[in-house]
Amino acid sequence: MSKIWDRKLAGVALAGVIIVTVCSWRLAVNQPQSYDDQLAEAHIEIPAPDFEALDAYNQMFRLQRYLNRHRILVVFYSTEATAAHDPLLLAVREAYPKLEQAGIKVVGVSTALPQQNRAAMETVGEFPFPLVSDVDLSIHVKWGRIDPESKQPLSGVFLIDRKGTMLSFNGIPQPVADVPALLREMTAP
Repeated sequence: MSKIWDRKLAGVALAGVIIVTVCSWRLAVNQPQSYDDQLAEAHIEIPAPDFEALDAYNQMFRLQRYLNRHRILVVFYSTEATAAHDPLLLAVREAYPKLEQAGIKVVGVSTALPQQNRAAMETVGEFPFPLVSDVDLSIHVKWGRIDPESKQPLSGVFLIDRKGTMLSFNGIPQPVADVPALLREMTAP
């Protein structure tokens, strides 16, 4: 009878050694990541969400025409400020000649109707790039440009590279943090 207990005790001891070994190995391999490492993994490149919408002249604009061929700035601007008064859109418009020289395409997106964009152009002159209407907010939703609390559209500028990819955070497109710095960098001689 004592041999059976010795075998059972040896089996329990062996199981304990195996459990301790596996736990030690898991702790050594699965070290917690630093916050910077976690952020780096969360910030990844994703394919730019494609869209099509009517421009100010009721012509269909398709982002697909630019993707994988050009660098692209997508400017989400305020409908309340209108294209004639939105500082973000006007800054990009001012930099446009140099952006065009650098081969960068630009498109403005807002919830304004095509006729509202045309009326804004009558005030400040033509825009050298398309202003498209996202009346149903589908583009804003795809690009993460809806305030989660107020459900209102948000402004922002996004840079798409020639590969058709852009930065994201946890799969949601990320706007450029410092637009004036980006414009200076992109238009520098």
